[in-house]
Amino acid sequence: MTEEEWLVASDEGGGGFSWGFVIGSIAGLIAGAYLASGPGREQVDSLRTRTIELTGRSPELKARARAAADKARTAVSDPDHPVQRAIQDGVQAAKKRRRELEEEARQAELGAAVEPAEAAEGSTG
Repeated sequence: MTEEEWLVASDEGGGGFSWGFVIGSIAGLIAGAYLASGPGREQVDSLRTRTIELTGRSPELKARARAAADKARTAVSDPDHPVQRAIQDGVQAAKKRRRELEEEARQAELGAAVEPAEAAEGSTG
């Protein structure tokens, strides 16, 4: 096939993908709308009912949430609590690892600075 024949052939069939995409999108939109019309309404009604149930128990839920928040606050602020000790141990381990990594980086920089100087001395000698 010559270059001219190839160009003519590609010009003739170039819109196939675009039209397929458009038609597929329209078909998907129609199918989605059809499938969502029935069960979707039931889900909305179910969620609305559940929301009404939950808001009716609001004082009870608020009390439980406050109790859980107080418990978490105590766990984090009490130095003798295992959670606070674990947090402190983690902070200390992170600081130690950071110092180690910074020292390794300094050593690597010093080693990189020494290598070019050694190479220059070796080439002149």
